[in-house]
Amino acid sequence: MDTITHSLLGALVVRAVFPARQSTHTLTDRQRMLIGAVAGAFPDIDYVASWIDPMVYLTLWHRSITHSFVMLPLWALLVGVTLAWLFHKRSEWRFVTLLAAVSMVSHIFSDLITVFGTQILAPLSGWRASIGTTFILDPWFTLIALIGVVAGARKAASVIPSISLVVLVAYVVFQALLRQQALVIAKAHLLQEGAGDAQVHALPQPFSPFNWKIIVDRGERYEVTYVNLAGGYHKAGKGEGFWAKVKQTYRSPDDLLWTTWHRFGKDKIAADRIRQLWENSQLDYFRRFAEFPVLYRVRMNAIEDCVWFTDLRYVLPYMTPPFRYGLCRKDEGSTWQLNRLR
Repeated sequence: MDTITHSLLGALVVRAVFPARQSTHTLTDRQRMLIGAVAGAFPDIDYVASWIDPMVYLTLWHRSITHSFVMLPLWALLVGVTLAWLFHKRSEWRFVTLLAAVSMVSHIFSDLITVFGTQILAPLSGWRASIGTTFILDPWFTLIALIGVVAGARKAASVIPSISLVVLVAYVVFQALLRQQALVIAKAHLLQEGAGDAQVHALPQPFSPFNWKIIVDRGERYEVTYVNLAGGYHKAGKGEGFWAKVKQTYRSPDDLLWTTWHRFGKDKIAADRIRQLWENSQLDYFRRFAEFPVLYRVRMNAIEDCVWFTDLRYVLPYMTPPFRYGLCRKDEGSTWQLNRLR
């Protein structure tokens, strides 16, 4: 999830679980919500590591120790004591720490439901847990949280924050059911085309909980389609604008368009050479990051030779993939160097 949504969710959870009217503590509802907002956003402080090395950050540091249940008591104590001091509530540092801990738990769980996953056991383990029901930017999730926060800030006795929290849980459960529908479509495709040694995946997509990407992983070949489980956008038309392309991408379940991607390209002769480049040590971190790596582009000209790869998780027909890493060299006698296509 984005940091703004994490902040809203932290404030919402604190307001719903710890209303001031049911407590002997002197913190007001708004103070509690502010603590929740700050603590809810805190785990994303790991972003500063991207200034050192973006690829290492994504592979090792992002959603790592600041998103870990193992390290959560330390971060909650750090944030709780700091905020208690800033709010001149030093005697209530234990309660502020509790509020911070609950907010950070909401952050970890809302990252768990995305595809990228979270290292919940860091630094003991680099394993990424992922439920994969929700896209990293979900306007409906954010809107539900925003309504609860605004209501809680305007009226101390409002029950809307609690209702909003229940609606959020129900919304994620609904997304989980939609994911199962997308997987059913993927398995039906396997039956039609031949299962073989294949795995199926359903990835949530932007703008609507009904939009899904389905990937059939056959090793060095992927079959991909985009579906709108609500029946597609029947009035998509043939426009060239951004939204027209979005509507053309997500089709009805009975009118799917499957495309094939090759990890090392279609040319079998060139694929052996590209596979060797993919194994180059300079791409170690990108190999660890990319769950569905594919050849993105090959450029051979008088200036330099380049081969780039991307990750199908972030390939959308209406957008340029954000992660495109590869190798370039000046001529056949020079050494391949890591290159990010921008």
